[in-house]
Amino acid sequence: MVRVLTVALLVGTAGLTANAAEIVPGHAASVGVDVGYVDVSAYSSWTEGSAGKLRYGDSGFTLNRAFIDYRGRWTDTLHANIVLEAYDDDIGNAIDFTQAYLEWRPVPGTATRYRAKLGAFYPPISLENVDAAWSSPYTASSSAINSWIAEEIRTLGAELAVTRRPASLGGAHAFSIEVAAFQGNDPAGSLLAWKGWSVHDRQSRFNDELPLPPLPQIQPGMMFEKQDPWVAPFREVDGRTGYYTNVEWRYAEKLLLRTGCYDNRADPTAIEDGQYAWYTEFTHAGLQTTFPGAIGLVAQWMTGATVMGPRMYSNGAHAVDAEYESYFALLSKAYGRHRWSFRYDNFAVSQSDQTPQDNNAESGHASTLAYQVGLAEKLSLVAEWISIKTHRPAWSYFALAPGEVETQFQLTLRLRL
Repeated sequence: MVRVLTVALLVGTAGLTANAAEIVPGHAASVGVDVGYVDVSAYSSWTEGSAGKLRYGDSGFTLNRAFIDYRGRWTDTLHANIVLEAYDDDIGNAIDFTQAYLEWRPVPGTATRYRAKLGAFYPPISLENVDAAWSSPYTASSSAINSWIAEEIRTLGAELAVTRRPASLGGAHAFSIEVAAFQGNDPAGSLLAWKGWSVHDRQSRFNDELPLPPLPQIQPGMMFEKQDPWVAPFREVDGRTGYYTNVEWRYAEKLLLRTGCYDNRADPTAIEDGQYAWYTEFTHAGLQTTFPGAIGLVAQWMTGATVMGPRMYSNGAHAVDAEYESYFALLSKAYGRHRWSFRYDNFAVSQSDQTPQDNNAESGHASTLAYQVGLAEKLSLVAEWISIKTHRPAWSYFALAPGEVETQFQLTLRLRL
């Protein structure tokens, strides 16, 4: 009840903020509330400290999220963005922030534009979550790739971006490069190895403690007994600085190509206050375009590795040594007040280590079908069906079948102010 009242307070405050933003030049607040009903047939959810892939383990009415996305121009060149998210679950505080940063945009004097960020923010990876507060305009849930980004990947640091529209190409082409250095994010990779991929709509806030399944190796007397039964993915453990880079090409409104790499440079032998550092790196690529008939396509691919603990095996593998890969393709068609979207995800984790009772391999795929209809100017209804089929041998540790198909139907009212 306390959490529900706290979330209601956020929503009420958000309404006041949105009204005030209308009369304060240079400042705006996007406000969102998602509520609905979910019917699920799945294992108990990872959000409840179990092993299921979906966000919910039980059917019923839900408060999916409430958010405020504040964007303000403090000077002619200095901007700010702060995003607060509220959830009615038992992970972290009822209200906390997902992003908070300053952005400097100097007045361009040439065809080259510069931009710098400082603070806490998402790396520019997702082509799917492009609306306010990192929402998706296509579906209620995110792909497996972007569900994991929402769970474990955030940067506390600085980013520099350079964009140029060459006049020699007619101004329709824009080329960008982004580089960043960051601290924190050392435990990232914990969930991907020990829980695996998921498909859901929850974003981790900066003080969230994300539950782990009751894994044998994190129990007292076992190899990883120093690990808390939860993960704080944005914590700094070893003092090292990570980095990421991105390259992007846009052609008018017709095509977007993006690729990049991420490396947290963590020391896999470090541990502090119940959190191990995981050396995690990945490469990603994606495209967005429109087919004839105004059918949109968004597709992304990611591959990488995450390791933790000392090297223990003759093949050079660490105590936990996993490689991972995922890709998805999303088709979307909007007409009038309606939008249909379909997404297919494929995902896998393989491992090089032989640590007993710590099998982190998995393979699977998911299909998502979503329909949206605008009921009023600021109110829409989203119906979404997800089917996710997974083979994960580690489920046998919890007396669960290692292969399962989990399904979820979700009906959500979306209010956007």
